[in-house]
Amino acid sequence: MQYNTIEELEEYFKGEIERVSQSEIKKIQKEIENIKNKNIKELEATARNNAEIIVSQEVKSMDSEHAISLSRMADDSQRKLMKKRQDLINDLFVEIREKLIGYTSTDDYKEKMKEKISLLSSRYHSDGVLRLAEKDMILADELGKSFIGQVIVKKDESIEIGEFILEFHQDRIVINETYDARLKEEREMFYANSELIIG
Repeated sequence: MQYNTIEELEEYFKGEIERVSQSEIKKIQKEIENIKNKNIKELEATARNNAEIIVSQEVKSMDSEHAISLSRMADDSQRKLMKKRQDLINDLFVEIREKLIGYTSTDDYKEKMKEKISLLSSRYHSDGVLRLAEKDMILADELGKSFIGQVIVKKDESIEIGEFILEFHQDRIVINETYDARLKEEREMFYANSELIIG
């Protein structure tokens, strides 16, 4: 096909970029859904039993006005795709966070915490400090009884979702079992290991 004017050529490229962008968005949505399902399953299993690739892009210098114009259109499409990707990832982790918050109101959650506290306190033979989220302070007496040895239970405002931080000062050990820390770690691992690449 021959193009008589630069405008016709630009229209052709705009159409191609839009077509490719829509195809990429569909692929990204499918990939995000697969990864989302996998991570939700992994985090739910972790809760019962116990994400940033930065896409870098180099824009080569172009020697003609036409090439610069095409480059700007491509950059705009990439930004839209990146924003869509980031929005999907954010939605995924908000959903996971909400599921974890829901889990913290179950009896299974309380029992798992008691088991973990008992197990961890049996490994270290020193007094401890048990830090809980404000909402879990109603379990303080019950959880404190599962500690083998002396324990002081304190509220920790840095814990928003749930679980606990256990400190053994004599052994200089701090064990962070919070869902907050694990979710942050999962997000970082997701970003580092995700194969979600645009382009």
